[in-house]
Amino acid sequence: MAVKTIVGRLGGVPEVRAAGSRHVATFSVAETKRKFNRETNQWEDDFTIWHDVESWDAPNALAQLARGTLVIVLGEERDASYESRETGKQVRRIVVRASSVGTVVREAPKQQASTNDWTTPANSGEPF
Repeated sequence: MAVKTIVGRLGGVPEVRAAGSRHVATFSVAETKRKFNRETNQWEDDFTIWHDVESWDAPNALAQLARGTLVIVLGEERDASYESRETGKQVRRIVVRASSVGTVVREAPKQQASTNDWTTPANSGEPF
């Protein structure tokens, strides 16, 4: 299977549950697709896809993330079939089994590359 990359916002705090001797975090991620509007010459939100994600790595760390946190998820899509308690019918959903989850930093501090005016403890005379 191919690795899927999702960049989006958490739909809620990840839920951690025991699965035998291990723990798994389950959560949803809203990935908003964008399109370029040639008339306005700007990017605009198009539509949102919700992904169900499960992660077996560091589930307790994931539980510390807040709803709306921007994350990147790498993983594989898998079928998850179960019988509905209400209808008794088979329900099929697609779940992304994450191999890696991390938060996204949108903007790093900007520094002019053409000048060398960095202030560091080594050249500022101030202690850490």
